[in-house]
Amino acid sequence: MKDRTEVVYILAGTTREYTTARQKLDLIPRQAHWVTRASNLDGLHRPKVYRYGSWKELERIDQIEAKLKEIKAVVEDLG
Repeated sequence: MKDRTEVVYILAGTTREYTTARQKLDLIPRQAHWVTRASNLDGLHRPKVYRYGSWKELERIDQIEAKLKEIKAVVEDLG
């Protein structure tokens, strides 16, 4: 990540996957937020969101995906 002040959002199925994604992005905890429900994205516009691991298995994935579209999130899959 180039801009260390930018907070990014990580959509991951487990805490372990969230931590792994954060480490792959070379971020410290205060630079990344784990998205587990649509309300985690309230008030945002065009946030950077990384998807990693078993994110499709999240209980509320339909609501999260609808919210991502609504706020025009910039979504990238992290391999």
